[in-house]
Amino acid sequence: MNCPSEEADSAREILYLSFNQTSTALSVGSKNGYMLYDLDQVHECQPTYESRNIEDVCIIERNFSTSLVAYVSLHSPRNLVLYNYNKGTEILEKLFPNTVLSVKLNRKNVVVCLEDKIYILYIMGLKDEKLHAITNTPSNVKGLITLTYGNGNSLLAYPGSCVNGNVQIFDATERHAKTTIPAHTSPLAALAFDEDGEKLATASIKGTVIRVFSIVHSQILFEFRRGVKRCVEIQSLSFNIGSEFLCASSNTETVHIFKLSADEETVENIDEEGWMEMFGRVLTQSAKYLPTQMSDVLTQQRAFATVHLPSIGQKTVSAITKIQNINYVMIASLEGFLYIYELNTETGGPCHLVKQHRLEGPLMPFMTPISSAITPHYSPSKTVVEDAKSSLDLENDPASCVESNVIEPHNEDHSTKTLCASNGIHACDELPPLLNKVE
Repeated sequence: MNCPSEEADSAREILYLSFNQTSTALSVGSKNGYMLYDLDQVHECQPTYESRNIEDVCIIERNFSTSLVAYVSLHSPRNLVLYNYNKGTEILEKLFPNTVLSVKLNRKNVVVCLEDKIYILYIMGLKDEKLHAITNTPSNVKGLITLTYGNGNSLLAYPGSCVNGNVQIFDATERHAKTTIPAHTSPLAALAFDEDGEKLATASIKGTVIRVFSIVHSQILFEFRRGVKRCVEIQSLSFNIGSEFLCASSNTETVHIFKLSADEETVENIDEEGWMEMFGRVLTQSAKYLPTQMSDVLTQQRAFATVHLPSIGQKTVSAITKIQNINYVMIASLEGFLYIYELNTETGGPCHLVKQHRLEGPLMPFMTPISSAITPHYSPSKTVVEDAKSSLDLENDPASCVESNVIEPHNEDHSTKTLCASNGIHACDELPPLLNKVE
């Protein structure tokens, strides 16, 4: 759930927005560094932490509500830094062979996406610089990936093709490709796992249909129609904790919330319904007699609730969270605002705006900016490596120093102990047939 900026004008302009895995915190990257917010209140939004000595933060990801963050700056776009802000300790600095397009974290892994490769770092193995490289991945210029964050296996999803909407599922724990899901006939635009990695939400560049798949069975569970408007870009997808709702934001003023439950209404309830509901039921029941494409449109579910933003402009990232036992839809915009809407989980419908907060990056650097030059060999001490584990409440493991933290460009030596590689495309013997859908 992240939102990078494509332009940078003012000194305090926001370059990047990201909710954490549980949608309980917000990270803001800007021209003058980054700021972290804990979203535990509705009417107040004060930064928990404000960075020092950093400029042009184009990627900032926080691991849950811990003090462990990962960031990339425009000055060093190939350089990833893991940092414990409570202790003021730089845990790891790593140089990659190409620009870092996106970063995802969970309790086990740090996943770094380049255009043609994906690297998986193991948090418990930082001392040994354990790394797995997924090679031969299709061109992924947007760095589109998603990572599970529950207590089970760590699953990674990324585009399996740049010409259609196939999704590759990779087991980051066992280090092998798991399966391929043919989600759309058009290239992917957005991906999101639920907490346990049992469901995967997908959207294509057409943006009209959103699908939810079962990972175990590679089958469609739900299919939602966002609308019929063309040239719509789905910018973010996110499940709430419990996977009861799915939130989708786009380049329009409307944010859609879909309910993940089967229609349990029966014909006995018709007397209590209005004529529009009756008309919709008749269309749905008649869909099986219509051509396939028209039948698909009539049987797709509509949004359970909607949010109408006050303006259409910069990109947004959205999430559903619970504060003091009340469900809220939160939308952060690169224009510098955080909108909080109350979600009625019983009746749905239009959501009411509760609060609007102004988001800004640090006013000015606290100290002279550090050089953008990348140190080729940074060796964190044993204590530093343990800081990464303690920040995640993991067991401290006796560790020796990391000898080298640089992945040299064009280094194809895969014989080392710490760098393993696998092909990014899984040769699935029983690939589910491509969905015969419009999108």
